[in-house]
Amino acid sequence: MSNFKSMTIAQLKEYAAENNIDLGKLKTKSEIVSSLSSKEELSENNLVLSTTVKDKGHEPKSATKSNSGGVVTTATADNFTNKEFKKEEPKGDKLAIFSEKNVAWSSVGRISKGYNIVTKEAAKMWLTRKGIREASPSEVASHYGL
Repeated sequence: MSNFKSMTIAQLKEYAAENNIDLGKLKTKSEIVSSLSSKEELSENNLVLSTTVKDKGHEPKSATKSNSGGVVTTATADNFTNKEFKKEEPKGDKLAIFSEKNVAWSSVGRISKGYNIVTKEAAKMWLTRKGIREASPSEVASHYGL
C-alpha cells in the first residue's frame, strides 16, 4: 500500500495521473489522500475500478471479464472457481406434518400453520401436540397442485 500521507500534493496528483484516477474537484491533501487510499484498497481486494479516463484512446476498466470457458464473470466470482461446494445431506428421513396454527417449542423448533416438512425425530415430538397431525405425501401434493 502506498504511503500517500508522506507525499506532496504535486506527487499525489502525479500518482493519480499515472494511474488514470480522476480527482475531480478535490483540492486539499486530506481529500486527495482519502480518495486515493480508498481506491487503492479496493484494487488490492481484487476489484477492478471503473475510472474516468483522460485519454480518448483508452476504454474504462471493467469489473467483468470472460473466463477460459467464455463465461462472463466478475472479479469476485473468480474467488470461487476452484472451490467445491458440498450439498448438505439431510439428517434422517423427513416427514410432512400439518399444523392448525403457528407453534414454537424451545427444545424442538418452530412450525407454521399449514404443511411443514420435519425430521422423523421432530415429527414424533410434534405429533404429541394438539392440532398437529401427520400429512400423507399425496395430501401435500394435492394441496400444492402436483
